[in-house]
Amino acid sequence: MPNFRKYSYSQDAMVVINFDDQLQPDTFEFTFHRLVDGHIDLSPF
Repeated sequence: MPNFRKYSYSQDAMVVINFDDQLQPDTFEFTFHRLVDGHIDLSPF
């Protein structure tokens, strides 16, 4: 049986990450995000 640490609600475990700030210009990920977000119609999904 696994041995887990006890959880405390007062601990700061959540880190807020804004993925738009993580995308660097001139990378594949940036280009792909712009293509999907702005040029492809995703309404059928």
